[in-house]
Amino acid sequence: MNSSPAARIPQHLPALDGVRGLAIVLVLCHNFQVLEGPSDLVGRVFELAFDLGWIGVQLFFVLSGFLITRILLQTQDAPNYYSAFFGRRLLRIFPLYYATLAIAFIVLPALGAMPARWEVDRPQQAWLWLYLSNWSGPYGGATHAFPHFWSLAVEEQFYLLWPLLVHRRSAAQVLRWCGAIAVAILGVRIGMLAAGLGPDPVYSFTVTRLDALAIGGAAAAWLQLPGAPARAIALRQRLIVGALVLAAIGFVATRGYPRTSVLGQTLGYSVLAVVFALGVVAAAAGDAVAARGWVGWLRAAPLRMLGRYSYAMYIFHKPLHDLAGKPALQALGLYEHAGVAVAVGYIVAGTLVTLALAMVSYHLFEKHFLGLKRWFVAEPPPVTARSGTPAPLR
Repeated sequence: MNSSPAARIPQHLPALDGVRGLAIVLVLCHNFQVLEGPSDLVGRVFELAFDLGWIGVQLFFVLSGFLITRILLQTQDAPNYYSAFFGRRLLRIFPLYYATLAIAFIVLPALGAMPARWEVDRPQQAWLWLYLSNWSGPYGGATHAFPHFWSLAVEEQFYLLWPLLVHRRSAAQVLRWCGAIAVAILGVRIGMLAAGLGPDPVYSFTVTRLDALAIGGAAAAWLQLPGAPARAIALRQRLIVGALVLAAIGFVATRGYPRTSVLGQTLGYSVLAVVFALGVVAAAAGDAVAARGWVGWLRAAPLRMLGRYSYAMYIFHKPLHDLAGKPALQALGLYEHAGVAVAVGYIVAGTLVTLALAMVSYHLFEKHFLGLKRWFVAEPPPVTARSGTPAPLR
């Protein structure tokens, strides 16, 4: 990498916290959506915009692929490469996830307070405990209590696989692997749809969504190549323009990025992953020079705050909607005939309540586990016999 400070990508990237915040906002707009076939033009535009929020999960995948690959490449020579990575991941993910399942399937049944819609999942709860609900969901297994946990299962399976692929490989090798995986996964989706397997498995199977994670990984690997940070910084505006142009072309070609159409699940998924990867690289490059404009907007405190609490917000939002929000709207007679004002107001209120719950969860529960990450810091690489200095992390 160029030794000039301006040609380095900083270790901490505040703009990516904002990207994570943007992703959770998109997901909440999608899952809190209560408009159903409005007859007026304004209502149809809002309905389309809210439905399009499903792409927030694709953005999460790309961002995870980028951040995880970056961490692994930078620590791959550490003697505790695997224990440091898995220890820190487990402390971030497992406590809240398993606490949620324990409350749902152990505590509430013991108290006789199990929600009726969750009872169906009790015989199938093993899929959730094992992070395999993305495989059972398309066939009706474990889809009532936490249907959104499928994406967490995809990411957890990625965490198990990816350190093995990255370890001891150069950034250039990882970049080639990521490209091959992205092409192969697109082929898998095309093959599954051609075989008539239907849109649901294509939407949630790991073997059909891994390309978004790999494309995010490719972006991270490219930034580790000599001279790439300087090029990314110099071209950051062109990267974002290219992403916007590609997004527009994909939108027209797929007719709005529908989540489960043939074009949406083949061309659409791939185009969105590339668009988001370009945006992530541009945001990282903008952070390197403290750029303003749209990168400064990503660094705005409210968006970064949403990013900080996004994991708990993702965990909580769907049960909140199913068990409290939707019944409240129905009791008020607003659910079946919600207009744009009600729909927007509900999304705003649902987001604020979800954020409040996530903040309580983070400060009273999660951060106690996150503090244990200090025991899983990647160690410096061994001292080389020739120079007597630590070998550099790649």
